Amino acid sequence: MENIYSELKISEIKNLIHGLLGELNKLDNAGTITLREDLYWNILEGELYNSYEEPKGLTMGSLKEDWEFLQKVVKGEREIIDYDLCKLASVLRFLGNKCILLQNKVL
Repeated sequence: MENIYSELKISEIKNLIHGLLGELNKLDNAGTITLREDLYWNILEGELYNSYEEPKGLTMGSLKEDWEFLQKVVKGEREIIDYDLCKLASVLRFLGNKCILLQNKVL
C-alpha cells in the first residue's frame, strides 16, 4: 500500500521562509504595504482537508483583524500561540496571491 502521508522537514520549512523573507526584503523601500482588501472566505478546519465533501461551514475572515491580532505579539501585549500561524498564513496567502502588485505596495 502506498504511503499517503508527507513528511515536512522543519529545516526545509525554515529555509523556504528565509528565502521568501529575502524576496520581501527587496520590496522594503517604503517599509509598508497598504491592503485595499479585507474580508476573505474561510473554510472551517474540520472541512478544510476533507476533499470528498463540499464545505458547508464557510465563514468570513478579516485580514485587518488577523493583522491586529498578530500585532499584539509584535508589541509584547501577549504571548505567541500556535494559532498565530493560521492568522499569519491568511496574510501570507493574500500577499502570495497578489505578489505581482507588491511592486506598487498597494494591494
